[in-house]
Amino acid sequence: MNAVNDIPRSRIIILLVAFILFSMAVGYRVFSFQIVHGLDLTEQAQSFRFREDVVPAERGDILDRRGRKLATNVPADRVSVIVHQLDDPQETARELSQIVDRGFEDIYGAITHPEREWVVIQRRLSPEASQQIESLDMDGIVLDPEPRRIYPMGSFASQVLGFVNFDYEGSYGIEGAYHDLIAGEPGRLIGERDGAGNVIALGHSTWDAAQDGADLVLTIDSSVQRVVEEVLEDTLAEQQASGGTIIVQDPKTGAILGMASQPTYDPNQFNRVDDIQLFANPAISSVYEPGSTLKAMVMAIGLETSVIEPHTVHPGGPYRELPGGERVYNATLMDFGPETMTEVLENSSNVGAMFVGEQLGENNLYRGLTAFGFSEPTGIDLHGEEAGLFPLPGDPNWTLANLYTNSFGQGMAITPLQLVNATSVMANGGTLLTPYIVDEVRYPDGTAERTNPEVIRQVISPETSVKITQMLTSVVDSGQEIYGVAGYDIAAKTGTAQIPAVDGGYEPGATIGSIVGYGPSNDPEFTVLVKIDRPQESQWGERSAGPAFQRIFEELFLLYGIPPNHPDQVDQNMLD
Repeated sequence: MNAVNDIPRSRIIILLVAFILFSMAVGYRVFSFQIVHGLDLTEQAQSFRFREDVVPAERGDILDRRGRKLATNVPADRVSVIVHQLDDPQETARELSQIVDRGFEDIYGAITHPEREWVVIQRRLSPEASQQIESLDMDGIVLDPEPRRIYPMGSFASQVLGFVNFDYEGSYGIEGAYHDLIAGEPGRLIGERDGAGNVIALGHSTWDAAQDGADLVLTIDSSVQRVVEEVLEDTLAEQQASGGTIIVQDPKTGAILGMASQPTYDPNQFNRVDDIQLFANPAISSVYEPGSTLKAMVMAIGLETSVIEPHTVHPGGPYRELPGGERVYNATLMDFGPETMTEVLENSSNVGAMFVGEQLGENNLYRGLTAFGFSEPTGIDLHGEEAGLFPLPGDPNWTLANLYTNSFGQGMAITPLQLVNATSVMANGGTLLTPYIVDEVRYPDGTAERTNPEVIRQVISPETSVKITQMLTSVVDSGQEIYGVAGYDIAAKTGTAQIPAVDGGYEPGATIGSIVGYGPSNDPEFTVLVKIDRPQESQWGERSAGPAFQRIFEELFLLYGIPPNHPDQVDQNMLD
């Protein structure tokens, strides 16, 4: 019999069915790839062949007005570990821990974690650390280039500058406020790749160049900034104070020449800061009761509305009894007797200030104070500015007592910058300006854009400005040895403010000593505020903040070569 005929019929049927099923499976797969998933697979193939890489933009530099770099970029690396390529994780952890700022146990735990395949060990390595890691020549350790933002002068002006985080995003200060402008736009490289992922030289590629960020030139003068930072540090040590702020402004333009607060931090080491409140800029974000420094503005409003003149006399007394029967005293409980308005400022008389507030009445007083800018942010080009706490008539928490206490700067809260900017109104002839800190934007194409001073409104007349300046100059003359500068006329007002307690009332024995003023009086070039928090050596503003104010003006006059008003009175030691 033929061998073919020996094959059972059932086996032939099984083979036939198997062939048909196989053919159907192949057909289904072909149909699935070409018809059902054809579009998706085509896109996957295209994405594999045409891979997109992001090309980072160069972040712009930040410079002071003299051209010194305050923030710039340097090449740097990050070190990572490919876990499955390690020969000896323990040895790898030991070697890396001797180079980077992480301990052995920390690194070893990270690279032996069962769910991790790739571990970033540290970013922004120093060049020395990169060289040491490269010399290890160990499998599984990878160095990737990434830009590093550095601040060459350390903590210098840190709360003005802010910092750039590990994702290269600007945070706080100038870095945060101008991030979009100085970060630029990243580019794209879409290239046709071979199987190994390399760009095919003759393949179709698309290149969108990165747009580098703009450079910023600040109004900050590094020489001025250095002075205010050193003076602030020395004063806090002398007064055993908890903190403080110093601001220097050009009253004619609104430009900020120097702005410093303590405590502060180093933006190069932002990730080591435990208290993130240090990142905020107290000059624009911390509010406090201005105390007697506000008497200068109240007096200016009285002059502007003609309810008083410099020679107007009030009857005096150690206290004023409010309509509800409460007595409000002079700070030293003294009775200065009948005083002219100039003497009210010289003696810092609360009773005299309340007299002016009463003469003004609600409408005039609060219309004037809001015109000085105390009910709104100044509009400075920095993130995080506060508007202050300033109850007005009609508000639920305003009472008639506020009319009197607000007249000498109590029962309200403002920022240091608001006070400086308001003081500049009296210095520049009566105009409220928008303070600013970026003087010029320099674009990568070579063009530049300058910031022009912005007038908000006319607050007082030039005539009133002259009168209040003469009165405030008399205040400095009366305290010349403490906060005046021999040979120069300076207009200023001191202040001693209580600190509100969390549970109401005021902290016992805790004060803020301050002084704000401008000079030279005949042609002011600088407005300066010194604010010292919780001074221990002297609670009074003239003693805790006055010497720092004096020292700053001495340095400013020398630095800018401003001649004295009275050459025969100049302290030769200062000139030497």
